[in-house]
Amino acid sequence: MASAPSRCAHLHDLIAERYEHAATIVTSNQDFLEWEQAFPTNLLLASASLDRLRHNAYCLVLDGQSYRASKQDPCAIKSGPQKPAKSPSA
Repeated sequence: MASAPSRCAHLHDLIAERYEHAATIVTSNQDFLEWEQAFPTNLLLASASLDRLRHNAYCLVLDGQSYRASKQDPCAIKSGPQKPAKSPSA
């Protein structure tokens, strides 16, 4: 995300210009509570930008393992739901 003060302002300006005029899709690996890290120099811009993005928004939260990470690392261990071990008496 943006880090320098000018980039923070430019991102906020873009969000503000599109607010209630055009559809905007934003993807992020940060939760809403972590957006202050995206605007470290100006928490007011972070709050204002987030307010505009969330107003009348559809939020899709995807939670789970990364598909790409498992494809990039051939040694990656897939940790899906584990089946319970069968008891010897069964």
